[in-house]
Amino acid sequence: MTRVIWCTSFVVMLGVAGLGSRSMMPAAARAAQTLDASASSVEALVGRLLDALEKKDLDALRKLRVTESEYKGIILAGHVPVGQPFRSFPAEVVDFAWKTLNTKSLYYERYLLQQYGGRSYELKDVRFERGTAEFAGYRAHKQLRLSLEDDGSAVELATGSIAEVGGQYKFASFIRD
Repeated sequence: MTRVIWCTSFVVMLGVAGLGSRSMMPAAARAAQTLDASASSVEALVGRLLDALEKKDLDALRKLRVTESEYKGIILAGHVPVGQPFRSFPAEVVDFAWKTLNTKSLYYERYLLQQYGGRSYELKDVRFERGTAEFAGYRAHKQLRLSLEDDGSAVELATGSIAEVGGQYKFASFIRD
């Protein structure tokens, strides 16, 4: 939870400090933004996650997460209230935010494979511990929690948040708290 608060605080701090400027991106351009290789629903994305874990496929797992350009252009820039213009940050700030988030997710991908890889799970329940929030560039489904079953045993899988852009879904990160 500390990490998520830090990342959100970092974005808020940038705005308060005046390091971000508003970009009047036309609504049509915002609507045209897409997530490459995305899923059509949360359930489809979770299915891909469980498949990648079962196969211990790091590459497939990594493809479930937003790319650098998607994070910088949609998630970070669009992390403003609905109806507000996208925010623009200096390149070094955007690079720092991406590298921090990406590095933590890279480590967490390996943790997921180590803890949950190689098993076939039955999905019992999907929930978001911190609910859903609307932003100008996307909808955030915060802190995915999966109830799974493995050979009759209940298993809880906690991972990061999912970004929804125009009905397309990808993980914003795998950081679970």
